[in-house]
Amino acid sequence: MHYRYVIIGGGWAAASAIEGIRSSDREGGILMVSRENHLPYERGPLSKDAWVSGFDLGRLAIHPDGYYDEEHVDFRLRCEIVEMDPDNRVLWDDRGDSVGYDEVLFATGGKPKRLNAHGAAESPNVRYFRDLEDFLDLQRRVEQLQHVTIVGGGVAGVELAGTLTALGRQVTLIFPEEWPIHRLLPRSLGTGLLDVMRDMGIETVSGETLVDIREESGFVRARTYGGNDLTTQLVVVDQGTEPQVELAEATGLDGDDGIVVDDHGRASKPHAWAAGDVAEFPYLALNQLMRVEGADHARQHGRLVGENMAGADRVYDHMPFKGFHLGELVFEGVGELNSRLDSQEVWTEPGREGVIYYLWEDVVRGVLLCNIHDRLDWARSLIREARPMSSADRAALLQART
Repeated sequence: MHYRYVIIGGGWAAASAIEGIRSSDREGGILMVSRENHLPYERGPLSKDAWVSGFDLGRLAIHPDGYYDEEHVDFRLRCEIVEMDPDNRVLWDDRGDSVGYDEVLFATGGKPKRLNAHGAAESPNVRYFRDLEDFLDLQRRVEQLQHVTIVGGGVAGVELAGTLTALGRQVTLIFPEEWPIHRLLPRSLGTGLLDVMRDMGIETVSGETLVDIREESGFVRARTYGGNDLTTQLVVVDQGTEPQVELAEATGLDGDDGIVVDDHGRASKPHAWAAGDVAEFPYLALNQLMRVEGADHARQHGRLVGENMAGADRVYDHMPFKGFHLGELVFEGVGELNSRLDSQEVWTEPGREGVIYYLWEDVVRGVLLCNIHDRLDWARSLIREARPMSSADRAALLQART
């Protein structure tokens, strides 16, 4: 079996790459190989909107029913590519089948970081929260649960804590850092978010993680790194993700924090490409290599790389946004949202509405908006200007936009 295009992965980047390919090449055969049980769907709503009563899970589908048949796309679900010969352009899957290709795209995304606790791997009540199967498992359990412990202070864990609390469950959120979403949020904003979570009724435990887990009489008995004991019914782990690069590494593709690609999405070997969460790409507005997670980047990058696989010559210069919300707080940001940078907070309503600038030598590298909408393009323009500004000038920018 031979295909013009083989796409490894089944998320936003893979789905968008198909759109990109078909915008230029209506005839070339496409095969998508995915470890998922489902055709491409949106993951973002799984920690929030999908829990609303009456939510139709069919809305998660990226493409409508019949799309892949109409576009003549073959797919193999519950299947993994395990070996690749880049010289002869052949792939082998975990069923022992081989497939040839002209162009191959790595859209493998990320995988959950595992909880390093004794007994965690054996416990049926330690679950990860990453995909639709994880959501469906938790949805089946939630009516019988009174208490849930979430380990990890990432975006999905924070959003899920808020969602389960709103459903009437008692939630304990444990994370090893001083505040949640610590890689993105500056300290003052992160500790403020802690106050918001506590006001919502979420118990937060900072500077801790679980090191020992055992089952006892239908409960999970856990011990923390600090020696404290905890009893819960379910442990949900969301410690972030790491890029799925095992096949790429075994094939010899260049990588660092992902698969390194150029501004067209090309990897280091001919006819190999990467897009979305797994790709470390030149972020042109910031003049640095970055790996960005999130639907906006996966969607835009996947489509462009698909077009280039089919013969286009487009440069990826999009500045993807990231967003999350907790209660009434809605955050959206672009650029280098890194808590290790200097930052400046400017509030029109303290703690409720404002902007956080991420700075390097007084140059704005990233912008995070809190409850300020329709300002992402303004934020992108500000970052692209890359000019030093005083704190007073930056504060005045927000006043000028409100």
